Amino acid sequence: MSAIHDSLFRALIDDPVRAGALIRDFLPPDIAARLADGPPTLLDGTFVDPELNPSQSDRLFSVALRAGGFALLYILIEHKGFPDPFTPIQVLRYRAEIWRRFAEAAGRGRLRLPPIIPMVFYHGRGPWNVPTSVTACLDADEDLKQVPGDMGYILCDLGPIPDAELSSDGDVRAGLLALKHVFRPSDPEALLGEILSALRGGTTFEEQLIRYMILMYPAITADLLSRVARRVNPDREGELVSLAAQEWLRQGEEKGFAKGKADTILMFLESRFGPVPPGLEDRVRRTEPEEMDRLFRRAMTAASLDELFAGEPRH
Repeated sequence: MSAIHDSLFRALIDDPVRAGALIRDFLPPDIAARLADGPPTLLDGTFVDPELNPSQSDRLFSVALRAGGFALLYILIEHKGFPDPFTPIQVLRYRAEIWRRFAEAAGRGRLRLPPIIPMVFYHGRGPWNVPTSVTACLDADEDLKQVPGDMGYILCDLGPIPDAELSSDGDVRAGLLALKHVFRPSDPEALLGEILSALRGGTTFEEQLIRYMILMYPAITADLLSRVARRVNPDREGELVSLAAQEWLRQGEEKGFAKGKADTILMFLESRFGPVPPGLEDRVRRTEPEEMDRLFRRAMTAASLDELFAGEPRH
């Protein structure tokens, strides 16, 4: 299941503009003010040793500084059902490995390492109760704790942040809304309305986010999606329902259930034309499994319910 969350977060931050908005929204203002105006640069993931088993969505960015030079931003997402107490050590290991590889690339001479700012995004059920630095984990008095330095990370816990304040960028806000509420009880219709209102239409990210919502929010049906899209973005209702229907159909194919495919086609027809007559529903359900894909394509282009089986003999 974590791979699904990883996929959405990776889609969210692999675009430099969205990544820049996310970074500036969640960095402390005094640090964000040090960054130059340009978007961050995504660096090769090989800076982190695969043996450390970073998440598929972990990303390392280079950001230019206004005063010259650059800093590195290491972003990872934590979506376990509970906060991982080893996160401070995990982040420290990633940071050390990145520095080691930079040092090896630089060769001999004075060791000059870029500053690394780790950011941990969390969207789990409960509050984050893990220290945000290794220093805070040390079993020592305050004076001794300060000897090794802070060694911390910036926590971006989505839970306590009001929905409207998740991001200044519409696409980023939409993606974070989906991640924030996936483990929290919420009104699916209201949430879907917020997401579709914030999301830019016609983008690859829109497609990825809709697929994520279909996978992770079972309460979102064709009827609900159609109703919300009609209210929020009526010009794109058909495209959004079609996209969702393709995802439902794909799920049915993966499960190998003809019933799942038939349900998807019927939901799609209902969203386009209203209630499906019992006789037509029965014909859809009796369609051979290998013919379901063809029938779905016809359902997408038919001008009326009568055209679905036009020219085909009744069985």
